Amino acid sequence: MADGKRLVGHAGAVLLRRCADRTGLTDALVKVLPSSTVAGWRDRAGVLARLTVAIALGATNLSEAEQLQLHHRPLFGRSASDSTARRTLAALDETVLAKTAKVRARVRRHVWSAAPAAGRLSLADGGGQAADRLDRHRP
Repeated sequence: MADGKRLVGHAGAVLLRRCADRTGLTDALVKVLPSSTVAGWRDRAGVLARLTVAIALGATNLSEAEQLQLHHRPLFGRSASDSTARRTLAALDETVLAKTAKVRARVRRHVWSAAPAAGRLSLADGGGQAADRLDRHRP
């Protein structure tokens, strides 16, 4: 990581994390993931969101994910240790996975319903063309 290679993708880390928050995905996950009032308990939705960003940035294991989170600490706050990430993943049983799938589908529908007006989608190539491409790939 300190070799200066594979860093271009890091520029989008903030966008990925903010996207999860702004679309309501993080808050929706809070409601379906295990939680506790025990001191020191880490918000599992936040752990998953940061872990997802770390994977998108190239982390291939939990140790690398922890290091990437530490690197991006000024942007995302306190990182989860690899053991916290491991416990979070271990808690994802069939019931929780089914609930998270429903949450993701609901958020995905919300996002697509908020952006279909081609004029509202303003990407680098003019919006309309981008909207056409997105619609072809729409779930």
